[in-house]
Amino acid sequence: MIKNLIPIFIWWLYLLGLGILFLPLTFVFFKKFFDYGYALAKIIGILLLSYITWLLGSLKILPFTNWGLWLIIGFLFLFNFLILKKQKIKDKWRIFIFEETLFFICLTVWSFIRGFQPEIHGLEKFMDFGFVNSLLRSQFFPPTDMWLAGQNINYYYFGHLVTAVLTKLSGLDSAITY
Repeated sequence: MIKNLIPIFIWWLYLLGLGILFLPLTFVFFKKFFDYGYALAKIIGILLLSYITWLLGSLKILPFTNWGLWLIIGFLFLFNFLILKKQKIKDKWRIFIFEETLFFICLTVWSFIRGFQPEIHGLEKFMDFGFVNSLLRSQFFPPTDMWLAGQNINYYYFGHLVTAVLTKLSGLDSAITY
């Protein structure tokens, strides 16, 4: 049972890191919120990291590799650090800890529930899993289509890329992260 919690904890740590990294940016956009938008920091972090990865990979500037992701994270860290130097932030750590605890509990409970039926059933799920794996094997975008040899994916795949970015970043197996 404890062994099954390790991937959940690793996934949560990477999401926590992205959330903390993007706190300064959320403070700018959501300064009127009671929590300065802390609950949205992870979403903004995942979205910007995935979009920049897609943009640089589509333009063939930076490959979709671990070091490429960490390079993007480094630049985003510098950007957010410059924003943080200009901010005056009130102490809201109690609400941050509450929101993070609530997120961790929901993530763990949902993973536990999903763990009772981890099989891929239904409609497009085989295709979705294949897209995530094609993205993980690709260095540039669009990735190769797993059904049409030698062709690129002719389908929208940004949601799959978000999963692939988090999978590559965390180092977990795609069978777990999907």
